Amino acid sequence: MLKNLSPLLSGALLSALDSMKDGETLTLVGSGYPENTINTPVVHLEDDTTTEAAAEAILSVFPLDNIHPSPIAFLDLAGEPYDVPDVAFAVNGIASDAELRRVPMERLGLDEFLDQARTSSVIVRVGSDAPPCAFLFRRGAL
Repeated sequence: MLKNLSPLLSGALLSALDSMKDGETLTLVGSGYPENTINTPVVHLEDDTTTEAAAEAILSVFPLDNIHPSPIAFLDLAGEPYDVPDVAFAVNGIASDAELRRVPMERLGLDEFLDQARTSSVIVRVGSDAPPCAFLFRRGAL
């Protein structure tokens, strides 16, 4: 174990994050996500890992893009323009805390989300009992 490093950051996940280049995308998914439709390496976290815990661990070492207008996108299955799911609200707060700035986040419909996820460098899958959710994190420079 490394000092001050989340135990959720396994060797496989750290290696995947380290190999990513600026502008590449990581996809963080919960249950119900059709990961088998995308030909991207998948890192599975423990079954009891929540989306929020995974986001906090990843964003503690993963710099978000500060040039792109929205370095985070979330899959919006509800289609309600003024309703942000609790998990999306929480992940946005975690990202803003990690970046020490307000991080804009956009919502994407299923087709647009899947199109962008297909170009992801890695998919991180949280526990099976997580609420249906999915996020795209665009990597920035340190």
